[in-house]
Amino acid sequence: MRWQFHYPKRTSFYPPDYENPGLGGCEASLVLLTRALAARGHDVEVFNCCYRPGTYDGVKWRMAWELDTTPAPDVAVAVRFDEALWPADSKAGQHLFWMLDDRTRGPAAFADTFRDRGGRVVLASQAMQNRLDTAGVEIPTQLIPLPVETDRYTQPIEDRAPICLFSSMPNRGLDAALALWPRIRAAVPDAELWVTSGWQLWGFTNSESDDRWHQILRGQDLPEGVRLLGARPRSELIEIQQQASLTLYPCRFPEMFCLSAAESAAAGTPVITSPIDALNERVHHNHTGILIEGNIDDPKTHRAFADAAIALLTSPTRRTPMARMAQASASHITPDNVAATWEALTSQSG
Repeated sequence: MRWQFHYPKRTSFYPPDYENPGLGGCEASLVLLTRALAARGHDVEVFNCCYRPGTYDGVKWRMAWELDTTPAPDVAVAVRFDEALWPADSKAGQHLFWMLDDRTRGPAAFADTFRDRGGRVVLASQAMQNRLDTAGVEIPTQLIPLPVETDRYTQPIEDRAPICLFSSMPNRGLDAALALWPRIRAAVPDAELWVTSGWQLWGFTNSESDDRWHQILRGQDLPEGVRLLGARPRSELIEIQQQASLTLYPCRFPEMFCLSAAESAAAGTPVITSPIDALNERVHHNHTGILIEGNIDDPKTHRAFADAAIALLTSPTRRTPMARMAQASASHITPDNVAATWEALTSQSG
């Protein structure tokens, strides 16, 4: 079956960026899903702002403008934005829209054009469905999680050092994590907070990313025990995720899946986070992690986050079973399993 994915965002990337310096969640998911579909025997093409077009892991990565002169596929997947939509007179066999954030403009435009032609919207979470329902977008949907390379997480979950990990974009709650950190450090003097991620994942240069870090930190020193690791190559990030005892993520961002939480679960690293949107789906409270109610700028919420982290850091008998359940919860979202679900969806639609 011939698949085409159209991702028109004007950020230039190509598949090796997934490994180094890393990619944002939408771009990383596009790399993993298309690679898995190709491995299952499909002819897969991606049209994006690819600065090094070519074939990678069986997937043809092409410049976005080439889509206009390419024969129609069996499956046309518009990715994330309304600019990704095929024209109304498209001859593609099936049309899908892959919703990857909380924006409903793309799905709404897709529904207007392709609802009566069997079009479906693929969602990564119930939180996305809630967004569509609120916006009054009526179209058949299919819930398919984003893929995670769970087989790369092989390290033991027991006997980990008291390391906490913040592994999301800094503007999503890092300031709150830094504000509550001294309380954790005072109770667990050898605890460390490792901060990964950075704007390189969005296509920024190292110097541009440094500028953003200076703006975020405002020239202030990091609290004692905090290590700013920044964007790391994928292999290093996976090792870091497996060294941590827990992921600390006070969040103010409308997460629609949260790959960092899913990857932490795959690593056997319980997540302490806010019950916002899809984070309620990534974390089963008191089983695979802990959800903390409240405004993350409120000192009471800081105390609740800190107390939960201290409890896990100082109680391996509680943390280890939670880590096992977290790892088990992520076992089904391998790239091959996710690709098989997409495959089954197109078989049913066809």
